[in-house]
Amino acid sequence: MASSPLLSVPTELLLAVVEAIDDVASLRGFALTCKLACVLAEPVLYRAVLVTTGSQASRLAKALQQQQPSTRADLVQALDLRLAYSRDANVEVLTPLLGTMTQLRALSIESPFAIWHSGAGRAPWEALTQGFRTLFLDAQCGAGLQKLESLTIHWSTEASSFWLLREFKPILTLPALQSLTVSRAVLDDDLIDGLDAFAGTTPLTYLELIECFVSPKALTAVLALPRALRSCHLGFMRHSPSDPGNYHSASPEQHLEALHQQRFSLQQLIWFDRDFAYDTDVCRVSTIPGSGLYDFTELHTLTLDGASALLLSTLLSECAPRHLDRLRLIRHDTGTLLDHPADSVIFTRIPGIPPPFALHQHLPTLHYLDIVFLSRTYNTKLWTKPDRCDHVKRLGEDYHARGICLTIFAANRGGVVPPYLFGEEPPREKPVYHAENAWFSPEMT
Repeated sequence: MASSPLLSVPTELLLAVVEAIDDVASLRGFALTCKLACVLAEPVLYRAVLVTTGSQASRLAKALQQQQPSTRADLVQALDLRLAYSRDANVEVLTPLLGTMTQLRALSIESPFAIWHSGAGRAPWEALTQGFRTLFLDAQCGAGLQKLESLTIHWSTEASSFWLLREFKPILTLPALQSLTVSRAVLDDDLIDGLDAFAGTTPLTYLELIECFVSPKALTAVLALPRALRSCHLGFMRHSPSDPGNYHSASPEQHLEALHQQRFSLQQLIWFDRDFAYDTDVCRVSTIPGSGLYDFTELHTLTLDGASALLLSTLLSECAPRHLDRLRLIRHDTGTLLDHPADSVIFTRIPGIPPPFALHQHLPTLHYLDIVFLSRTYNTKLWTKPDRCDHVKRLGEDYHARGICLTIFAANRGGVVPPYLFGEEPPREKPVYHAENAWFSPEMT
């Protein structure tokens, strides 16, 4: 029997061909041509796997179980479980196989009910959730999770739109985990038991909490775990219609106190303010706990989603971060904020946009100010009012004279809210004004 012509091609060239094929169906077809092609293609085929239906989960489980021992399971480095909103059975068949994926580096798990709470079709997903609960609470937290570097969990439970992180506590202390993103989670006081033994030991550098309910003790305990947290995204209960239970939520002042544990490493901070997210201006000054952000020596980028009285008080005081380079202000507004002058030399309250002289005085290293108008209204025209354009131009010139580059962005989120699930388009920010060349987007006129 004649050998395959592929055998005469240098292996290095075949490997380059395999890596260049970006279509899964074509790569699968190549793998079926001969044993050599299969050996070369399978590491690429199984390197990153996306599962969106129960039937896909079944086929993947069957393929992983065909080999004993399952060497294919060792090939999986990234697994993305993004189940569509359906009543698919068999979505749970992959759960026992996760422990065999010893090279797994990235895991994303998404429930179709992470936002919309409905009992219909929940049974298959509950079986999967219970399987993961068992896996995460295993003494070794699953052999396949020991090399996990990135974990994302968007889900809910049968009884509630929220889930208890304490039931999956070992994920917080995974030995290689560097990035953790969770949504719709409850971090209550019961979570802290035993975590103090891991304080300052985990390699976590990125933490994102989306629509989560967090108690003061839990937040303090979680932020004490990383050796050096570099990026933190605190998004607490912005769009959730109801309280997940009788819990005591941490106040903004307690958030700041808990973050202080990472003051020597934190470089980027995204701060959501629930109470003032939709206000045009904040008319009260908060009492700043401790030294505020002054001791955050590495903080160079700060994003404020909503007009936070506490954070704006901190920025416009001696408690401001010493080395901040970029400040981003996200306002849930259609641009009406720009109709109110904010360049007065007399600072008597905290405006929605800090006046140039105040930023220059308290943030001497600031080079970039980004203002993002996030609206639910489509086709909002920001520059239809001449007076608004004139004011923005003067404001931009004032910032520029103090070494601060003002850029304004516009984004539309429609009816979609975080977390953004599979197939959902997150808001895309489009620049609509650059102070550097006084450019106004013609699309917004």
